[in-house]
Amino acid sequence: MDQGIDGGTEPFVLGPETSRGVGGGPWRTRVRGADTGGLLAIGDAHMPPMSAGPSLHVHTREDEASYVIEGVLTVVLGDERFDVPAGGIAWLPRGVPHTFANLTAGPVRVVGTIVPAGLEGMFAEYATYFGALQGPPDPAALDEIGQRYGITVVGPPIAIPTGERASTLPQRDRGSVDS
Repeated sequence: MDQGIDGGTEPFVLGPETSRGVGGGPWRTRVRGADTGGLLAIGDAHMPPMSAGPSLHVHTREDEASYVIEGVLTVVLGDERFDVPAGGIAWLPRGVPHTFANLTAGPVRVVGTIVPAGLEGMFAEYATYFGALQGPPDPAALDEIGQRYGITVVGPPIAIPTGERASTLPQRDRGSVDS
């Protein structure tokens, strides 16, 4: 196949279940930086109902965009919390603490881009770590992996409500996104 228009990449097409990378947890890297000349990485995530995402963290090297294609994703950006419905986008720039979770009774599906690429290496290391894990993960080991990619944990993940609160949680009980 011919190289891309800039001469640095090869064109390709992926089916819905194929990927050119690996994942860790709910994240699956679909397109690696090696596929885009380092410009970006693309992935997707499938979060089951009432599931936490990563700890509150800060990126020093890349920006992320999360496009919600199903469900409502709760996102913390700095000290603000938003519920992003299907069709909404969350922009997660470097230097801003952020995390996310699914606080609803339904699944959440997200397509994410990472600019520039490189963070997909962290997801591959996480997948290797979790694949060999016997027992609970060691937070220090996870922090060490993240730090190699310029990620610093600055707080806990979003707490998942339990009991009565979980069954009555409205889908948009906090900040809303611009329409």
